[in-house]
Amino acid sequence: MDYTFYMLPLSVFKDAVYGSDDEGSFVELFGRKMRRFHIVGSIAAMEMNSESGSGYIIVDDTFSSVLVHFQSSMFRTVENLQKGDLVEVLGDVDTYNESITLSMQNIRGIDLSRYSFNKLESIKNLQAISK
Repeated sequence: MDYTFYMLPLSVFKDAVYGSDDEGSFVELFGRKMRRFHIVGSIAAMEMNSESGSGYIIVDDTFSSVLVHFQSSMFRTVENLQKGDLVEVLGDVDTYNESITLSMQNIRGIDLSRYSFNKLESIKNLQAISK
């Protein structure tokens, strides 16, 4: 499996084509199958189930948003975050109710300068792969 991840703006999920094959789920964009994404945004909403140790957050970058679900291995980390916090997330492509989602592999809170840097990088990356 290709473990390459792509730092791109959340808006790519709006028009992306979702698919799956023997290697798992992917988003096809500009003729490339992308399976992992590194995204940045703020937590717009969160739902946690302490009994199962799972839940989801909605990450928003003011232009778009994506649902990111997590399992028990990430519960303690997410538990320390709050609605409105700036975060960067590494996740694998998944779907829920026919919408593209991410399955969280890692998350961390970031400051405004890190958010701004990553946001600019994601836009540059989108321009680079669209050629």
